[in-house]
Amino acid sequence: MVATKNNRRAKYSRQTIEDTVLELLETKPVTAISVTEVCQRADVNRTTFYRHYTDIPQCLESIELEFLNSYPFDKQASPMANVESILTAFYQQPRLSNLVFVEGKTKLLARMRMTTPEDIPTTDPYQMVYIWGGVKDIIRYWVKRGMPETPKALTQIIFDNVQAKHLPPLKPNC
Repeated sequence: MVATKNNRRAKYSRQTIEDTVLELLETKPVTAISVTEVCQRADVNRTTFYRHYTDIPQCLESIELEFLNSYPFDKQASPMANVESILTAFYQQPRLSNLVFVEGKTKLLARMRMTTPEDIPTTDPYQMVYIWGGVKDIIRYWVKRGMPETPKALTQIIFDNVQAKHLPPLKPNC
């Protein structure tokens, strides 16, 4: 069967389509990418595209899930080690980091939250929303700036900010 998962031609077609979508995402938003444009650039016909994906968002989801499943995620490791691991994966594949953070179509943050121990010193769900929102924005800022810091350095920056290190004390308004 031509479209089986293990077929070399099918794998090649999927990879070509995914690479093309990621390439287009570097210059335009996902809503501006059409199946026709992807097919023309990837040099595949529409039937081939639709054999693998129902639309562009489903293609993006497939890319994301493949990425999420490709890096080692260790529930026994520290949150810092897991954050550094995923930042390293982005650092090595910058196109994927643009997909995940610039487009905001990700399940990654939820996966990163799994690294948080259950016995953290807060029981306030608002505080956790605040912390993870900040982590996401730090990573988005890093990606948009071209990832100038190493994954290890950014991991330290994230955890320093979460722990409010290096911040001046607040002055009361009098």
